[in-house]
Amino acid sequence: MNAAYLLALSITLAVEVPIVATCFSGQRLRMAAVCAATTTCTHLAMHFILPRLVVSFGQFILVGALGALLVEAMVYWLASRPRDLGLALVASALANALSYGIGLIAF
Repeated sequence: MNAAYLLALSITLAVEVPIVATCFSGQRLRMAAVCAATTTCTHLAMHFILPRLVVSFGQFILVGALGALLVEAMVYWLASRPRDLGLALVASALANALSYGIGLIAF
C-alpha cells in the first residue's frame, strides 16, 4: 500500500468512526470499533477490488458508494443493540457522505 492510500484510509476512518459512534449512543465504543473494522474492509474492497470489476469511473462511484453504504449499514444493524435498521442506514449514509465530500476536497 502506498502513502496516498494510507492517507485516504486515515481520513475516512477519522471522519466515519466518530459519526457512527455518535449515532449509537450507549454503545459508542463498540460501534466505533465495528465501524473502524467494517470501513477498513469496504475501503480496501473499493480501492483494490472494485476497479477491476467496473468499466467506468461513474460505475466505480455508484457501485462503490452504494455498496459501502449498504454493507456498512447491514453490519451496524447486526452489531447494534437494540437493532435499528433506520439508524444503521442513517449512520452509514451520514458517515459515507461526509467522508466522500472531504475526500473530494482533500484529493
